[in-house]
Amino acid sequence: MASPPSLGREEEIPRTNRSYVVPSTGHTYAYIFHPARDEGDGNDEKRGKGRGKKATLLWLHGFPSTSAEWRHQITYFKDLGYGILAPDLLGYGGTSKPKDINAYVGKSMASEIIAIIDHESIASPIIAIGHDWGTYLTSRLATFHGNRFEKFVFVSVPFGRPGIKGDVPLINRKTKEKLGYEQLGYQEWFAEEEAGRILGENWEPFYNLVYPTDPTIWTTSFAPLGALKHFLQTQTADSSSHILAPWISPAAKEHHHSVFGDNYDAPLMWYKRGMVSLGWEEEKEMLEKGEIEGGLEGVDVLMVGGLRDTVCGAETARGMIKGSVEEGRLRCVDIDAGHWIMLEKPGETNEILRGFFEEREEGEGSKL
Repeated sequence: MASPPSLGREEEIPRTNRSYVVPSTGHTYAYIFHPARDEGDGNDEKRGKGRGKKATLLWLHGFPSTSAEWRHQITYFKDLGYGILAPDLLGYGGTSKPKDINAYVGKSMASEIIAIIDHESIASPIIAIGHDWGTYLTSRLATFHGNRFEKFVFVSVPFGRPGIKGDVPLINRKTKEKLGYEQLGYQEWFAEEEAGRILGENWEPFYNLVYPTDPTIWTTSFAPLGALKHFLQTQTADSSSHILAPWISPAAKEHHHSVFGDNYDAPLMWYKRGMVSLGWEEEKEMLEKGEIEGGLEGVDVLMVGGLRDTVCGAETARGMIKGSVEEGRLRCVDIDAGHWIMLEKPGETNEILRGFFEEREEGEGSKL
């Protein structure tokens, strides 16, 4: 098992090194790109004479993140020769921040990611890995461009079937009855106009709460209706500093603030779209016409769940994804972590991912 990285102000935070304007939309995407190496036995003279190139890994982050959220994975897999494509997704970092909610529909954003792949002339096999809201985009890449990918990985949040209208208020009512708190109450507030400004004005206590040492604090201070807003109005950077997890470095915190600044309006567009499920009707129509599939067909899938995740636990994720994947092609692995699996347990996460990429059985995973 790889040892955890040493954290400090000097921790290396990967920066985007490419940008591309997607012709069809005019949106500029900033991203990290490193081409895949030819596979070989380590002898430079023999590289290119072996089995072709290593796979390229497409890393899709969630909220409130950027491509840098995959920092422990990018370094590890780049050193192994894998190709790396890690974009700042729409509304984040150095990528365009449109105010039109239609820009955040999965089908449209998936086409933009494909445009980047084509622009970089990526010929090696591609594996898509999504976390949090990044799994929504991973899901739509699978739905609309599934033949472009060799495998799919969902971290924390499972595959989302197309053509289904979500109902966050209903989920909140049901989880309030079952769990004692509204599991997605924060999403209702994130869709309100004031949310982006209030998050920006109180970014440090917000950040401390988002990446907590003890993930159960989300059940009282983050997830329930009204809880997050109340937390931000009653906590300061100092009073909340003890909440922040030790696996977050000062450099990571500084980088976050440098890219998000004092307003989170653009990233919250993902929640505004999600609250109304914009795009579901077109997907439903395409399903009925047989133009797209409702699940993940003919592809291997890995679901990595956090046993201590209080907004989408491992058991919930397993239950949701099982019916969407072809029998025998789903592997589920649970990690003793909260929502930020790849940050909290980077060594374990990397070993599990590598095992799946290289078709080895690792840890306690089960093939379903």
